[in-house]
Amino acid sequence: MSLTYQEKLARNRVCLPLDGLNSLAEVKERVAELKEVVGLFKVGKESFTKFGPAVIELIHNSKREVFLDLKYHDIPNTVRGAAAAAAELGVFMFNVHSSGGLEMMQAAKEGALSVSEKIGMRCPKIIGVTVLTSIDNRILREDLGIQEEVEEHVLRLAKLTQKASLDGIVCSAADLYAIKDKLPDDFMFVTPGIKAVGGHAGADQKRVFSPGNAIRDGSTILVVGRTITSFATPEERIESGYNILKDIAQYMPKKV
Repeated sequence: MSLTYQEKLARNRVCLPLDGLNSLAEVKERVAELKEVVGLFKVGKESFTKFGPAVIELIHNSKREVFLDLKYHDIPNTVRGAAAAAAELGVFMFNVHSSGGLEMMQAAKEGALSVSEKIGMRCPKIIGVTVLTSIDNRILREDLGIQEEVEEHVLRLAKLTQKASLDGIVCSAADLYAIKDKLPDDFMFVTPGIKAVGGHAGADQKRVFSPGNAIRDGSTILVVGRTITSFATPEERIESGYNILKDIAQYMPKKV
């Protein structure tokens, strides 16, 4: 597959979760299959619990980056140690729950920086999870007892994340219009709940956006899962990934 300059830039903005796979051999096959249309692979709770650090090494050996999606949320000292361990693994990015508070997020930054400086590696990007894309206004009010609208609560947690000197947040692309201009230009916005044009993101994703629209509105990295992986054959999955790149590429800078 030959990608244009803009499609290659678009590839660096696409992150694919490695969920629902039963062995490292299956992970290796999925990474090899889709690495031409995916720049980062997300290692979440399921795949890290099954395979441990070996799955991260496998992705790195395939010349792709890792988003370690373990959503640390604990007392500051525990999170400091977990962040240090993540940095030692050489991941590009990991996350914490912003609702863990300022001190906890600062501890994550301290832990990652201490290891990175010690071993001479780049410090991972650290992003705060604000409101999960499975949560809407009703769930926020009735289940969690939070009376703010989703966008208001996302902004509150985003500003707290910024205060902790983290690199960005996880949020729905649907929230960007309400928060992006209130945060620094270099702040990262990692957006799950992405669907392809005419596709789907899964029934549990209540606030979704198409890839191109998400980039247009300010997403930095798109987490795209079932939109690609729900197809039965490698050919269909690759085609879906390529269609996503084409949708994003229209918003990428042209080669000069």
